[in-house]
Amino acid sequence: MPATSATVATQPALPAYYWTLVSATDASGKPIAALAKGVERKLRLTFGEQNLNISGGCNGQFGGYSYQDGVLKVQSLASTLMACEKSLMDLDAQIGRLLKGDLRTAISGQTPEPVLQLTTQDGAVLKFQGEATPETRYGSKGEIKFLEVAAKTVKCSHPLIPNYQCLQVRERRYDDAGLQLPTQDTWHPLYQSIEGYEHQDGVRNVLRVKQYAWKNAPADAPSQVYVLDLVVEQDASGKR
Repeated sequence: MPATSATVATQPALPAYYWTLVSATDASGKPIAALAKGVERKLRLTFGEQNLNISGGCNGQFGGYSYQDGVLKVQSLASTLMACEKSLMDLDAQIGRLLKGDLRTAISGQTPEPVLQLTTQDGAVLKFQGEATPETRYGSKGEIKFLEVAAKTVKCSHPLIPNYQCLQVRERRYDDAGLQLPTQDTWHPLYQSIEGYEHQDGVRNVLRVKQYAWKNAPADAPSQVYVLDLVVEQDASGKR
């Protein structure tokens, strides 16, 4: 049985965290050379309710999984088909080879940064650092929205910062086929940041974001939080 600092019942749920590779050793305890690139590039496991995604190599890999009684069962992984430099292709091949079948698991530490240890069928040990997902941090399920961010910020009111600049945004809408619908929203200042987004002056963007209701938010924090999911469009022409 894998050693763990907590019972399986009290361990953090795998989907509640992003898991980033921090070390990889073979059965004899030696570092796995092909996975060194994964530590450098922050190879990440993301667990849905039934699906596992691997990112950080050349290609994204994904497949089904189940988790019970300290054993992670990974089904056959599919992959995107891009070509990259050899070290990244080797990383993809190695992580795909190791993450299959039954893997013994141990989760040490508690929130906010648990460590996941996977022991593969050939005795390799992979360790991953946990980072709470936005759903875990904010206590709600995110709602997908599309925000158009104007190229120029606008002066807006802030109780502590004089001459504070806000993003100008308006909501975009799309139909089920992905075609843009007429824009009904008007430009307005956004009195908060978008997590994961860094604005460049003069560059207009359309962002796919997740909007979270922040449960138990601090008194000075917004009740709604925006987290960047994808940059859909980018225009550096300087137009609004």
